[in-house]
Amino acid sequence: MGNAVAANTSCAACHCELTRKSTEMAVSHIDGGVYPHAHHGKTYEEEEADAQYLDGPPEVEKAQNVVKNFVRCLIKGLPVSLLSVHGGTADCLAFLDRRLTQLELQRTDKVDAKRRQVNLEEIAEVVVGEYGGQDFNLPTDALSVTLVLDSGQAIGFRFDNDEDRDTFALCLSMFIDGRRMDISKNIGQGPKPLHKV
Repeated sequence: MGNAVAANTSCAACHCELTRKSTEMAVSHIDGGVYPHAHHGKTYEEEEADAQYLDGPPEVEKAQNVVKNFVRCLIKGLPVSLLSVHGGTADCLAFLDRRLTQLELQRTDKVDAKRRQVNLEEIAEVVVGEYGGQDFNLPTDALSVTLVLDSGQAIGFRFDNDEDRDTFALCLSMFIDGRRMDISKNIGQGPKPLHKV
């Protein structure tokens, strides 16, 4: 089977038929068989579908770029809307230190406003959506992210769209998990996992 000879109806370069059929499959995995374009037993359509991912960056690279851009924005100061227990929002800048260990919040409407510091390992939960702030009297909605702290307090954020909300929640959750892993390595215990909702 793997020793089949290509007929004269093939192209000179690779001995494949000029009009490949969708049912073509590799005859031999060693030398590409009679049809070297039909790698690993995939049909022509499957190979073409796989090839579309080679034209653009893979999903992993896209995700890495999203995280990198998010970190850059947070280090410089990311504008966020902080929810108030009295209703409404306050415009703030969120900062993350370069070691990814501490989140800082600073109001933008006050000159010389102090930064509120929150160690990432002190964040017990990252809750996305309207139910995150209910126990803390925060006016959360579908575009909200609530950080529940070990102290029993919570910090609520509102975003303009679900993509910004999800990026904030996912990246911050990764940084929290990473920080807890670093701490657990230093004290020789297993990490306390973040409770994500």
